[in-house]
Amino acid sequence: MRKYILLNPGPVNIKENVRRALLTPDICHREPEFERLFMRCRKKILKAFGITASHDVVFFTGSGAAALEAAVISSVPQKKKILVINNGIYAERITEIAKRYGIGVIDLKFKITEGPDLSIAEGNLKRNKDISLVAMVHHETSTGLLNPVDEIGKLCKKYKKLYLLDSVSALVGEELDFNEVGIDLCVGAVNKGIESIPGISFVLINKGIVARLERVRPRSLYFDIPSNLKAQKKGETIFTPAVQGFYALDIALNELIKEGVQKRLRRYKDIAALLRKGFVEAGLKYLIAPEYHSNTITALYLPKGLTYQKLHDALKKKGFVIYAGQSKLRDVIFRIANMGQITQKDMLRFLKSLKAVLSRT
Repeated sequence: MRKYILLNPGPVNIKENVRRALLTPDICHREPEFERLFMRCRKKILKAFGITASHDVVFFTGSGAAALEAAVISSVPQKKKILVINNGIYAERITEIAKRYGIGVIDLKFKITEGPDLSIAEGNLKRNKDISLVAMVHHETSTGLLNPVDEIGKLCKKYKKLYLLDSVSALVGEELDFNEVGIDLCVGAVNKGIESIPGISFVLINKGIVARLERVRPRSLYFDIPSNLKAQKKGETIFTPAVQGFYALDIALNELIKEGVQKRLRRYKDIAALLRKGFVEAGLKYLIAPEYHSNTITALYLPKGLTYQKLHDALKKKGFVIYAGQSKLRDVIFRIANMGQITQKDMLRFLKSLKAVLSRT
């Protein structure tokens, strides 16, 4: 099977030793061998982000949406509300989760191409005493927009609200000081910046709020954070986990710790800069202003007369997989992600291929 350079926001290209880890012998997740593997992964992920003393982690078998659902429904007490900073499709998902579980929502909608108005957020926090949780997407994958994580964190501290950050496509790719910002629940997935395989997601939890979560009446059996955390701290899982996925994650975390979060972040940032220089030279237009750009995804308008499918298919023939827009943007933009095991040499080849395709339109 042909190897493609994946320029989609997860799954990403991974190292060969991470892939080979999947070929380990079959084991039962109730045996000591898996317990040791699982506990290694718990320790390493906290070590990688430098939060061993302040945070704990709970894993879920599922995509980032699984961990996000767990974080939302496990953190809002009955008769309390969640305030959602909504400027994109993934923020909409937070609102939808809350509504499906009957959780009260204050849905602050802003333009999808801009950051939120902090004064509006603060006004709502002042007026609504029944808000217990503020939720925001760190990096809106749908547009490549980076949200004001620190500023919202300051508001959460000021008004004594829990802070939930969906950082699925931002962890490792963006600066994040968990303790300075005051992140109470941080949602992630292993198949993006951590560079492992899909199937495992997680919530990094401030140890100081665990008692508060335990007082929230459970809304789900599978997605209840306190019950899963209690078991996982002992090396147990309530439900069957993605066993082979943890073998891959174990090696991927070794690689992350070896490289270092800051160095990997810099690698992504340098590749994004190279790509964006090439996009400008090719005459492509950004969806959002550069001041909102993340380090890992760029959303670009499709040139007049070129459909996404034609662009996708032409680039796939050359070995590159790009990503479509979502919802109303599906026929308007395309997205280029730069996470995973890709090199500047790979991206120079991609830009050459992209310019060749565009020259024929």
